[in-house]
Amino acid sequence: MNSKGYSIIFIAGAVLLFALTLGANVVLDPEAVFGTTAFPRKLNANERVFKLKKYQVAAAETDAILFSSSRGNLLRPRLLIQGMQASHFLSASMSYGMISDHLPLLKFILRDKTGRPVKLKHVFLLLDADFFGRQPWTDHNINSFLPPVLSGESVGRYWWRYLTAFQYRLWRDVVRANGASGTAIAAGSLPLDTQDAGDDGDGPAFARQPDVEVSEDYRLAWNRLRPDLGRQLRQLREFVALCRANNVELTVVASPQRRIALHLNNPDEISRVTGLISEITPIWDFNSPPLLADQTEYWLDNSHFDKNAGDLMLARIFAQPVPAAFAAWGKLRGEP
Repeated sequence: MNSKGYSIIFIAGAVLLFALTLGANVVLDPEAVFGTTAFPRKLNANERVFKLKKYQVAAAETDAILFSSSRGNLLRPRLLIQGMQASHFLSASMSYGMISDHLPLLKFILRDKTGRPVKLKHVFLLLDADFFGRQPWTDHNINSFLPPVLSGESVGRYWWRYLTAFQYRLWRDVVRANGASGTAIAAGSLPLDTQDAGDDGDGPAFARQPDVEVSEDYRLAWNRLRPDLGRQLRQLREFVALCRANNVELTVVASPQRRIALHLNNPDEISRVTGLISEITPIWDFNSPPLLADQTEYWLDNSHFDKNAGDLMLARIFAQPVPAAFAAWGKLRGEP
């Protein structure tokens, strides 16, 4: 075969591979951005897209929103609704959700609400002091790209990145997950429309997980790095200003930390970061004192408190009765 024949075969092979890549991404849709349902179990779903769509469906009635990381999934919606005196509540909690995710969505919602009779009245913002200031997940991974309407990114570039991503392992795992009959599937692989099916009830179920051992030296070194702290403080300042300008009541809360997290992040560092936040807006600090840090029955894993802990937090925030042992748990820092 001459060089021309080899060139034709090479070009044809490249075109075929490109076409197959586009087809696999659309049909298998691991990030659940194209909306195809031939393979409903999505292993790498983009929750940022999902939360935007959830709001758009309920935009006319929504008057209260929870912004948080996955830790917010353990706050019971019915208690949030009661505490915020809301009529239609929406959860915008998402895995690794940070202020860099919450601010663009809040901006979109406030713009959208200008033409609607029902305005946004209350925002509940749960912040994680152990992650605040770290490199955000936002727009750094294929399952965390913000939709163009939130990011301002070119629509063409946004879809091009999803169409051309070669993600063989995810394609394979999506096929396997959808072919597993009667097999238990991890929470992240559930059909996207069931990810937070408890918005109007008690929220999704979470199982307790075994503690994960980590290298202490590695964690201590890594947790001292907060390269994005200045930018995230500015984003928080803008978030707070937008709420004030639009007459939105804002409740800001620092999520409680388990003892291992306090140790590996340094309790003084957690308090310092929470203090910086309190200079911008009052914040409920549930690490002052760290009452639950050593009570394993209130934790699902090293990172997530359980729903009973969430109930106690909400009771303290919304001035509801709590057991005497928890009467001093949680300190409102930066009171105006």
